[in-house]
Amino acid sequence: MNSMQPVTRLLLPVLLIGLLKALCPTASQAAEVATSQAPAPALNESEYCQGGEFALVFDSNFAKATGTQPETRHWRRESMGKSVNAGQHRMSPGRRHTAWYDKFHEKTSYIRDGVLVQRGFIADEDIPGFVSRDQGGPRDHAYDDPDPRDAAKGTVNLGDFEFHTSWFTTYALKAVDGALVPVQAEDKVLPHGKYWGQPGMSDTPSPNITFSPGTFFEIEVNFEGMQALAHRHSFWLMPTATEFVAYDEDPANGLEIDIYEHELTLEPELAESLTPNPNDMLLMKCLGGATTPHATENELVPDLNTNINVPGINVGWHKIGLLWTHDQLVWFVDGVAKVRDTQLVPQVGMYLIISREANTGALRSDGNNAHNLLVDGEKIPSDAGLWGRNAMTPGNRELVKAGKDDVKVRSVRAWKVLQ
Repeated sequence: MNSMQPVTRLLLPVLLIGLLKALCPTASQAAEVATSQAPAPALNESEYCQGGEFALVFDSNFAKATGTQPETRHWRRESMGKSVNAGQHRMSPGRRHTAWYDKFHEKTSYIRDGVLVQRGFIADEDIPGFVSRDQGGPRDHAYDDPDPRDAAKGTVNLGDFEFHTSWFTTYALKAVDGALVPVQAEDKVLPHGKYWGQPGMSDTPSPNITFSPGTFFEIEVNFEGMQALAHRHSFWLMPTATEFVAYDEDPANGLEIDIYEHELTLEPELAESLTPNPNDMLLMKCLGGATTPHATENELVPDLNTNINVPGINVGWHKIGLLWTHDQLVWFVDGVAKVRDTQLVPQVGMYLIISREANTGALRSDGNNAHNLLVDGEKIPSDAGLWGRNAMTPGNRELVKAGKDDVKVRSVRAWKVLQ
């Protein structure tokens, strides 16, 4: 026993130093802790650490090829076509989102070399027997907004192909006795059309993972392969409330929190001639309700801007994060705070989404609703959505078909901030 005492004395200082570093890590300290213990968050600015210790509570690192499968209990794939989980992004005519999510899953996302690859897929006449569901709808018209790489306008019809992409969440709802309740990870999944509220069953698998204030979220992402204009990549949070009280005048009841939205808006040769480069933008804010203000006002800059210019964001790997406490939201890029909001801070449970989305260019037509095409003869594309115009251009079609539109995600993690 006595022979072990010197070893114990030597180990104790090392353990204490490691614990102190974990309490509020600098960039170098965080990296050191991450290599020896659980991964540490990229938080360089100690004023936002609040003296807290970080406990890893969600770790999706895509090291295994099954990283997005239900058995990992991290993610569920949203198809926009089942029960109350369908959403409104693509199925309703005239929506500003053009992407489909219900088919070609093996093409729109896959895990390769330890990373999740999310990309677009074009379904068109190259697929035997293909008939576009956009035919006869508001997208079925000659393309009349020339792209610099396009043929003459009017030579391409947007109704003859479909743009498919991917969407993953940590949460879903199901209908039981006329009420919406969370899908449980243990629920037995029934075939589509066979679920009508049976106990312990559902029409979709879901890990049922939610988060609360006092959490730091972080994604490690690479945008180098993103080439299709207006084909956005988003990392965001939505409220879990089933009583439909979110999006009212009280931000505590829940709002959409965009940890970031990122897309290319202009051809690189044109974007690079502008200052700031519009392709280097991250949109980082909380929005969507009847609140005052309607969206985040960035307290870290005089003009309150939440469109954050990040030179080099489209080169290499980056860690983008959000610190969510009861008092504030703070957005980070590679450990440096970029946006802060103490006015719009949800207090309800939230769930994570990683998605790619595509604008149609549907223009505001009724003075209030930016999502619907209501005026007879109004044509897509027009500028709408985030910054990019219509994703359904002939130029994009060629890029996506050539496999030149990838976003890679190495990990998505969340830490509980322990006081």
